[in-house]
Amino acid sequence: MSETNRENLEERFEAGESVLDYFETDVILTADRLADLASILNLSAVAREAGIKVQTLQSKIRRRTPLTGEETRRIVRVLRRHRLETVA
Repeated sequence: MSETNRENLEERFEAGESVLDYFETDVILTADRLADLASILNLSAVAREAGIKVQTLQSKIRRRTPLTGEETRRIVRVLRRHRLETVA
């Protein structure tokens, strides 16, 4: 079975196929958690490496706006690339 992605998510779900591989079910990353980490992580560098506009991430953290699934995936990918993980 192929990996679930943005293009086939809805089609696979409607066909009754498993789509859990699309979601990071083992990682909880919120704007609140990123705000907590801001004192020890350069979140601007994380945003740039994740391909997220720095201003967008800063605004979401400041306003406590939820991250999208794609933003969460990208940030988690960057953290893991540097052998870092966050836990709730």
